Amino acid sequence: MCRRAGEWSGRRGWSLRGGMAVLAGVLCLAFACCIALESACLAAVIPDAVWQDNDRNHRRSPSQIKRQLRSPEVRAARLPLDGAERVGSGNEDASVAEEQAARAARVRSQIAQAPAPPGEASDLQMLGQNDWRLKIESAAVALNDSVFLGDIATPLGHMDEALWQELSRKALWAAPEQEGKPMQVNRSRLSQALRQALGKDVAGRCILPTSLVIQRGGLVFREDVLRDYVVKSLTPQLSAMPGEAQLTEFRLPEYIFLEHAQQQIQLEPGKLAPGRITLRFAVKEADGSVLRRVAGTVNLQLWVTVPAAMRIMSKGENLTPDAVTFMRVNAATLKDMPWDGQGGPWRLARGLSAGEPILQSDLQSQLMVRRGDVVTLIYARGNLRMTTQAEALSDGEPGGTIAVRNLQSKKQVYAKVKDGGTVIIE
Repeated sequence: MCRRAGEWSGRRGWSLRGGMAVLAGVLCLAFACCIALESACLAAVIPDAVWQDNDRNHRRSPSQIKRQLRSPEVRAARLPLDGAERVGSGNEDASVAEEQAARAARVRSQIAQAPAPPGEASDLQMLGQNDWRLKIESAAVALNDSVFLGDIATPLGHMDEALWQELSRKALWAAPEQEGKPMQVNRSRLSQALRQALGKDVAGRCILPTSLVIQRGGLVFREDVLRDYVVKSLTPQLSAMPGEAQLTEFRLPEYIFLEHAQQQIQLEPGKLAPGRITLRFAVKEADGSVLRRVAGTVNLQLWVTVPAAMRIMSKGENLTPDAVTFMRVNAATLKDMPWDGQGGPWRLARGLSAGEPILQSDLQSQLMVRRGDVVTLIYARGNLRMTTQAEALSDGEPGGTIAVRNLQSKKQVYAKVKDGGTVIIE
């Protein structure tokens, strides 16, 4: 009985192992079929399924751009390691330091002999004579049933005009079916489509964005156009501001699509003040209704000339002309309105360091009465005039009314400040 149970158990285990082997074979066959089917799809023109309904902004890093602009020879260059550099068996521990030093010397020699790669982003003028690239835009509009290279690319460098005219008429793939709706294709599919339509050599000269967004029909306004529009729109208001105004650090949408030519974009700037300004681009329909708003920002630098402390000054010190100089500063760094140089005489309400701008809130009138000061209290009514000493119970500027305590009668009365040492009751 036990032997039969063992035989049955062994047969059952064999059948399970066989079933698992058959299942594994079926899965491998299905996986191979999927790979073959995907390869066949990738070999064809980009199908409709690759379009993604996504209108996000995408940007490329400067390192990617610099690599694309290098010559093919520099991009393909590698520092090969020959067989002598590989560590063999034997006395490895004794010779590892010597081999590492020799390897480092060979690498330094090869680097010194290799062509120098581009350095900074400002040194991208490295396209030689008769060398060119095609910059693929991140957003474009297709006006026909097909997307042509001229719709999405801009030539860079020294490209023959006849060659560009020929390449610009190359049909790449079918345009999106629905008009006025941006659709997206990722970088991988875009690279593959360009290689298929243009060949490996021309496709290798293309500078690709992270993704390409295409709309069939309508208009597209890219970031450079939006920047010019912002500068042109804000110039009249900036020219009316004091000092010299500069717009820097633009953070704008990479593109804005319009469904048709009757729509328009209108800038809705926020409050114009030194610092970061909020911008809104309103996309309006032909009847004036707002379809959507796209946000952006820009930094306003307003350079003005303001009075500043010539030297270190203490709180309560009188402000004299020899202690004042003038400096050009960005108004965005000022915490309050700067002193206009008028009025006075003044004394400092707080200490200032050398070169620090003098603000209006930093000054107090020298004629101001401070709390705790002993002042002359004058009572004048008709022909009657009385004088006594009083203590100021609060601060007050000339013309203001403050409470004072008569030092003789100890009574509190209200008097008008005449100057820094006199108050009067009329």
